Amino acid sequence: MPGDDLRSAAARRDEGVRKVSRMTWRAGAAGVICSAVIAVAFGHHAEAAAAQPGSTSGTIVVPNQAPAPGAGAGQVTSGGS
Repeated sequence: MPGDDLRSAAARRDEGVRKVSRMTWRAGAAGVICSAVIAVAFGHHAEAAAAQPGSTSGTIVVPNQAPAPGAGAGQVTSGGS
């Protein structure tokens, strides 16, 4: 009888390993598919933004002049009185 228990325990263990292996492969495949969908979505967004030459959406515009000085005492004391 003890041999039967060991064989059934080994069979249950092997079945569990197979199930975990299948789930791991499926999760990996789902991750690859989701990554591809996200890459296509962001790639399409970048192409659409590049296709509009007059649009400045998403870009940094540097001013031609430095900002003018503001009115005030001109000195700041941080954290003190």
